[in-house]
Amino acid sequence: MISDITPISFQLDDVMGQPIALRYLKNYTKHRDKIPPLLIFYGPSGVGKQFTADRFVKTVLCLEGTACGKCPSCSQFLKQTHPDYIEFPEGERIPIGEEKDPKEFSVRWLQTQRIVYSPMLSMYRIILVPDATKINTEAETALLKTLEEAPRHTRFIFLVEDIRSLKSTITSRAVLVPFHYLPKETVQKIATEQDIYVHEYQGGSFQMNFIDPEVWELYTTQVKNSLFDSILIIQLESWIKEHKTKHPEWKVDFDYKRFLEMISSFMIFEYSKDQSKDWSEAIESIYEFKEYLHKEINGMENFLISRLFGKLSLLLP
Repeated sequence: MISDITPISFQLDDVMGQPIALRYLKNYTKHRDKIPPLLIFYGPSGVGKQFTADRFVKTVLCLEGTACGKCPSCSQFLKQTHPDYIEFPEGERIPIGEEKDPKEFSVRWLQTQRIVYSPMLSMYRIILVPDATKINTEAETALLKTLEEAPRHTRFIFLVEDIRSLKSTITSRAVLVPFHYLPKETVQKIATEQDIYVHEYQGGSFQMNFIDPEVWELYTTQVKNSLFDSILIIQLESWIKEHKTKHPEWKVDFDYKRFLEMISSFMIFEYSKDQSKDWSEAIESIYEFKEYLHKEINGMENFLISRLFGKLSLLLP
């Protein structure tokens, strides 16, 4: 998300650790007439997809084509008032919308009240969807025709973690731009420049840096102390389930699935680090749990947790 204090230098060169994506996007900024109707940025969470998209869009919309920071387009983009840029709300489902008077940020609203008109300021009107898996089935079907025959002045950018979560009818209409986990030295450099706390579970992304270090320590200790004991692991399962309704240490914007993702990552890290035996079966079970979690089947979390911990318990002495 862009803020009012965003620096004027807000450019693609700010992006670190994603050379393949930059190669694609810098080529498109040099030849804006070659930008395809749909670009899909795909890869792990926390590696810079949104960060990169913001800078790419600013560059494409710039009247000079350079993200100059001085033209009316750049000025309005940084103030989040650009008339030719539509970013769908993050985390919300995207419906098809009513045929008459569709609500804002529905597909029919987009089709009938936005992209039918020419851009007001820039070369293109750009539509960004922060999580393309939020487009519901009916809305996706309605959108296919638009993606296939997009108005010449409209370009779409979809962000997604797993490209396999999108239907082939969508991906076949797009140019796919890959994002990868960041190298360790890049993580360290970004952390130093932005004064971000880096922990041993960091991996190659900043997916979990939203949480306070004190809470982080509490969670990691809970996992570390319980994972290899047949009794304590049962208590760990209960503790995880209770967090759906009781999470006093995580006071703001609690998201249970995000919490489960984080705990899963801790567990994978601990099993990978332990050399007392081969934990590959345990790690595979956690990845299977994460895969089902991403399918967003409402009300299935407790069942999935119980199934996972049932498998893990069988692996302990």
